[in-house]
Amino acid sequence: MGITLKYKWRKKINWQILSADFICGALLLVFLYTAWSKLMDYEQFRYTLSQSVLLKPLAGIIAWLLPVTEFAIAVLLFIPAFRRIGLWVSATVITAFTIYLGYMILYMPKLPCTCGGVLAELSWRQHIVFNLSLIVLSITSILLYNKHKGMMNKSPPKKQ
Repeated sequence: MGITLKYKWRKKINWQILSADFICGALLLVFLYTAWSKLMDYEQFRYTLSQSVLLKPLAGIIAWLLPVTEFAIAVLLFIPAFRRIGLWVSATVITAFTIYLGYMILYMPKLPCTCGGVLAELSWRQHIVFNLSLIVLSITSILLYNKHKGMMNKSPPKKQ
């Protein structure tokens, strides 16, 4: 005795594209959150960057450039026509940051995190796991969009 759902719209939605859209939304929120939290505690963020041997000479520039870049990525992820580009940039930026974190774990494990907000509470290793998860999600979304080139979900579905 099963229940049969007779919704016509279910056939109209491409669930893989919807999943890719959901991933983009999640990444967008992460980038907005991290950019905003850095700007809200700008002085602490800039000071923490200046404590890094690698970033000290450019700490002032990076302190502005990084949040602006994160906001730009969020915009790319928001606009459907630029979503794939946003995902590639997202994966690249997060990969670069993960490599930086690897360096920090090996050579400067006592330096505080510059992420701000809740993410600052993560350990370096937890950061790497979190970042690797975001990279996997970005790549998954890219693959899903590439599999269904030219298709977009329309909301709400048209009634027939």
